[in-house]
Amino acid sequence: MRSRLMVAPMFGLAMLLAACSAGAGSATKAPAAAAPAATPAAVVAAATTAAEGGYSKGGGATSGAAAVALATTGLGSVLADGAGKTLYVFTPDGTGASTCYDKCASAWPPLLSDAAPTLGTGLDAEDFAMAARTDGTKQLTFYGHPLYYFAGDQTAGDTKGQGVGEKWYVVDGTGAMVGATAAAPASSAAAAGGTAVALADTKLGKILVDAKGMTLYMFTADSAGKSACSGDCVGNWPPLLSDAAPTLGAGLDAEDFTTITRDDGGKQLAFYGMPLYLFAGDKAAGDTNGQGVGTKWYVLDSKGTVVK
Repeated sequence: MRSRLMVAPMFGLAMLLAACSAGAGSATKAPAAAAPAATPAAVVAAATTAAEGGYSKGGGATSGAAAVALATTGLGSVLADGAGKTLYVFTPDGTGASTCYDKCASAWPPLLSDAAPTLGTGLDAEDFAMAARTDGTKQLTFYGHPLYYFAGDQTAGDTKGQGVGEKWYVVDGTGAMVGATAAAPASSAAAAGGTAVALADTKLGKILVDAKGMTLYMFTADSAGKSACSGDCVGNWPPLLSDAAPTLGAGLDAEDFTTITRDDGGKQLAFYGMPLYLFAGDKAAGDTNGQGVGTKWYVLDSKGTVVK
């Protein structure tokens, strides 16, 4: 039998939600970003209803295969469970393992599944996988992103968790985060450490994207293993930098990725020997505004084929 989510007093729950929007498991201070529009009383009532509706502290499913489908909401067609309850992704997760535990997981229960999910129309099994959590349970992922519920959603179709802390978002059938605006690329596309790469469905087909769903490109002027983009070029086409092996989404193999050393010393990720870049003109996940620019910049599919 599922354990029921214990609803904290009004102040405690408000602090819990603020902590989870700031970072996984942290409750030391609230973020500067505004909390959800609902009043504290409404959030408490919503969390109570959600708990009574079957959410547990451990997650949205305790045994068997989860069911996932596309549901129509005020945000468009987004991922939901078999009962129509909205599913979310957490941007600090990137692609791979969850970073949401303890108090964070109380407000954002993970979607657990002991087997491959049952899928609705428009969804492909190859885009789903399962990631192990620290308690040994398995959380369902979509394009590498762990999936969660929001305890404040009361009924099917609710999307009250959308945009909380600018870190929680619904996703559409292509794996793109709805309403998540990517920060303008700086001189590099990744800080120190490994980055993440996944596949996403776009109007150009299933192509390579970064952890935020931003499209990745290759440059035909590059030679194998060496970038020809520097100076002003980098301002428009930031290289995808990575100091370690990348975290990969479903359908990608580590052996196909390498890193090259740029003239400035940065480590740029390459796919089948082709250095990878973002495009400053892409503003949201799924944008492909760089495709074909100057007949030199193109997206790549899962096999490293240049899509033209």
